[in-house]
Amino acid sequence: MIDKLLDPILNPKPPKFNGVMGIYYYIDDAADAVTSLRQAGHKNLNVFSPVPHHEIEHALEQGPSLVRWVTFVGGLLGATGGFGLCYYTIASWPLVIGGKELFSVPPMTVIGYESMILIAGLSNLLGMLALARLPQTKAVAPYDPRFQEDRIGIWVPCAPGATDRIAQLMKGHGAEEVQVHA
Repeated sequence: MIDKLLDPILNPKPPKFNGVMGIYYYIDDAADAVTSLRQAGHKNLNVFSPVPHHEIEHALEQGPSLVRWVTFVGGLLGATGGFGLCYYTIASWPLVIGGKELFSVPPMTVIGYESMILIAGLSNLLGMLALARLPQTKAVAPYDPRFQEDRIGIWVPCAPGATDRIAQLMKGHGAEEVQVHA
């Protein structure tokens, strides 16, 4: 009984993919293939690479990351929250100590700065995870361990009827290997 319940969890069925995977050795060939595929109308490409390559990012037409703006907004909210906490505390419980004025900015700067750093760092982490779509619980493409070493993989999801045209395009751009999954 327990074996029947645990078997699908421990031994899941392999996912079924529809598309073409091209494996490249040279960055220039992969970037040219990405450019040609995007010009042919395939916008939903996945590229697997051991290190980032600016040529491929440029071919994918990726703009600048939004994480910097998420971090900036988090920093502004953190600083505002830190100063707001100080002002709220002084307004709620006014204590005159040593003849100093109640609302003084220099002592509040430490709390504002620290809360800015805290909230900016946390928003940076959450923004990076959200924009990178992590964690991925479901595989979007077949994976090859060579992508961790020295190969570049380009996955093009497509209907089974379009696989031959895409495979020929990838071979024409210097793909070492083309795998059709239909």
